[in-house]
Amino acid sequence: MSMVSSARMPGLFSPSGGLVWHARAARNRHRWRTFLAAIESWLEAWPHGCEKLLLLGPSAGWCLPTPFLCRFRAIQAVDFDPLAPYFFAMLHGRQLRRHRTSIRWRRTDVIRDLELILNECPGHAVLFGNMLGQHRLHCRDIASTEADIAGLARRLRGRSWASFHDRLSGAWDPARETPAGFSHRSPMASEKLASHFPRVPVWTDHLTERVMPPASDCRYLSWPMEPTRLHVVEAAWRKGDE
Repeated sequence: MSMVSSARMPGLFSPSGGLVWHARAARNRHRWRTFLAAIESWLEAWPHGCEKLLLLGPSAGWCLPTPFLCRFRAIQAVDFDPLAPYFFAMLHGRQLRRHRTSIRWRRTDVIRDLELILNECPGHAVLFGNMLGQHRLHCRDIASTEADIAGLARRLRGRSWASFHDRLSGAWDPARETPAGFSHRSPMASEKLASHFPRVPVWTDHLTERVMPPASDCRYLSWPMEPTRLHVVEAAWRKGDE
């Protein structure tokens, strides 16, 4: 039985997407070069073994490398932001057409309808494109957010899947150098992860500590989403036979 998510479908404006997010991303993306390069390197190492990609919650693909997308023969993208396909085409459309990578879009709640989506795309690698850290913004309470997140690995068992998602975010002094990323042999507890960034006095926990199973190698990356806002992103993947 599918888990029932408490998230609600947003319109042109939402806490995690819509016009405000797209304007913010367009304004700041040039600051993300180090972060984007790290995401591209991590994705290149993902041994998914698939010709098709199920891309979940990518928004416009502001954090996704076009060359990675072009390696797939077909992409099924799912996002509940009605503007996502338009801005995604602006960023990646020309190269996707050049490489004859087809893309189809579906607007629905990824968490609520995950089983249905997976069943419709049985031969696809699955990538959560920086969406899970925003799930808390669409839920009625912390408990429902944590329950949705904690159940994902079970629902994805047997699939080759990957996710990069916000773990923590906080105020940042733009005069300081952005902290370097690092790897860890398993998902880190939020308190321990925060201790690696002592110059941020107060963190927002995005409630994604339990996205990945315990035996998952994780990469932790600094994402200066805005000049005065730093996000710590966790990136990890699982093989289909794990």
